[in-house]
Amino acid sequence: MRLDKYLAEKHKEVSRGKIQKAIKDGLVLVNGKKITETDFQVTENDQIELPEFVEDRLEILNFKLKIIFENSDLAVIDKPAGLVVHPAAGHKQDTLVNVLIGKFPEIKTVGPSARPGIVHRLDEDTSGLLVVAKNQKAFDYLKDLFQNRNIEKEYLALVHGVPEKLHGIIDLPIGKTSTHQKMKVGVGRDAKTEYSLLASDRSGLFSLLRVKLHTGRTHQIRVHLAHLGHPVFGDQLYGGQFKQEDSQILNRQFLHAQRLKFQLMDDTWLELESELPIELRTVLNNLGITYENSKL
Repeated sequence: MRLDKYLAEKHKEVSRGKIQKAIKDGLVLVNGKKITETDFQVTENDQIELPEFVEDRLEILNFKLKIIFENSDLAVIDKPAGLVVHPAAGHKQDTLVNVLIGKFPEIKTVGPSARPGIVHRLDEDTSGLLVVAKNQKAFDYLKDLFQNRNIEKEYLALVHGVPEKLHGIIDLPIGKTSTHQKMKVGVGRDAKTEYSLLASDRSGLFSLLRVKLHTGRTHQIRVHLAHLGHPVFGDQLYGGQFKQEDSQILNRQFLHAQRLKFQLMDDTWLELESELPIELRTVLNNLGITYENSKL
């Protein structure tokens, strides 16, 4: 494995950029030898010496959160589009995590210090339901739910065109491209996406889909639907020929995490839904699309 990737996975509280800089500055030793190449290949038996990293201190961001559900163990947030979930390159102190540590100070010690309380993510321009753990026991429990696929996640997506099938399953692996920004099908880890057609406009140019995730890969819905030939409306990364035209109508992608269903730690079931944001409802109204709020 690459040295920088190995260290980033072992020290999630430190940004990968900071790790790469330490390597290039000659501050990392492998088997007693100074290494300055970030792509140096390491094995599990190598002895690695690191400098003492100073963690990036998280600052509180004042932002009014819409909380759909809350108990002593967790909170379910209705995340708006445009808000990054946790600090990353280009977003250090303007993320959901910065809001959460002000709202729930107890989460500062829950999970990795760079992304406290975060058990799953939504893309920056995806809105909807997101679960946050408020203590370590809940964090471990929720992580297990997601990893073992014991949580139901459903989305609403407006796409270009009309799928041939009213209901379908896309079962194709997803992995990184050479750019690391985009993902592609055919490589990487298994990924399974189920969809059903809810409605389409009269011209047949657009369709509203209900999408159920059976796995949770990066950009999964967007990549799978684009591969099917029906990219998500407004998707500037995978939207292909439609990107420029879509951006003149909507300044985000039409993807909304609408429904979550899972079992709480006391064995009771929780099922929550989030209403479509006004900007997405406006697009549907302008296209003359109406739909029944049915489940997959």
